[in-house]
Amino acid sequence: MRAGRLVIYVLLAVTTFFSLGPFLWMVSGSFKTQDEINQPGGGPLRPKHPTTDNYEILFERVSFGGYLVNTVYVASVTALLTTLVSAMGGYALAKYAFRGKSLVTGVVLGTMLLPPVVLLAPLFRLVHALNLIDSFWGLILPGAASGFGVLIMRQYLRSVPNDLIDAGRLDGAGEWRIFWSVILPLIRPISSALLIFTFLGSWNAYLWPMIVLRDERNYLLTVAVTNVVASIHQQEYGVILAGTLISIAPIILLFMALQREFISGLTLGAVKQ
Repeated sequence: MRAGRLVIYVLLAVTTFFSLGPFLWMVSGSFKTQDEINQPGGGPLRPKHPTTDNYEILFERVSFGGYLVNTVYVASVTALLTTLVSAMGGYALAKYAFRGKSLVTGVVLGTMLLPPVVLLAPLFRLVHALNLIDSFWGLILPGAASGFGVLIMRQYLRSVPNDLIDAGRLDGAGEWRIFWSVILPLIRPISSALLIFTFLGSWNAYLWPMIVLRDERNYLLTVAVTNVVASIHQQEYGVILAGTLISIAPIILLFMALQREFISGLTLGAVKQ
């Protein structure tokens, strides 16, 4: 028994090392001088002469603050809109009876089976036809309809008693009033989990923003770090590491602050029948 636990602890330690090692080196490198980074192996993990010059250069030469604002805006609006649309779609599939309901559910499920890269060409043509190229809405609207979000909302809402909905109708509430006042408060756990999940996905998106955005002022952090920071500071690895750290630090802090609600929401959604 003790030998088994020892093996598990060793495996966990090795996994933690390989998972956190690159991240710790990135944090350390962002506070190192260029000479220190150029040492074999990037120098010691702990900087000998910690400096914030890399961050100062980053914000002085590149409008990194603007990229941060763009990313927060796009990720927030995408998360809110996707959660709302998914809640409405899941509610309709869970609580309304209409012709073709099974077909619609199957189509929604089918969208999850398609690799995202397959949809790039048709999505680009659609966004181009709507004159949304090089605009934030060209990033937000394609992600508003999430098959994954609709299905987990549907699964969760199937456990909501129909008596609550019928009681609202007997009290004279319309369908929209029931949705906003009865349904949304009941699905708060799974809505919070989907909101966080979608926010993280939008924040980390790279390929679609790189295709849609043309004006450098509209870049998101993921695109800015690779296309702007890395091109201007090709050999200044400390600046690149600082930009990378700033781009991922907010989502790490967000997940750490809300991880309990995120995990509980997904768990509740998984066990609902």
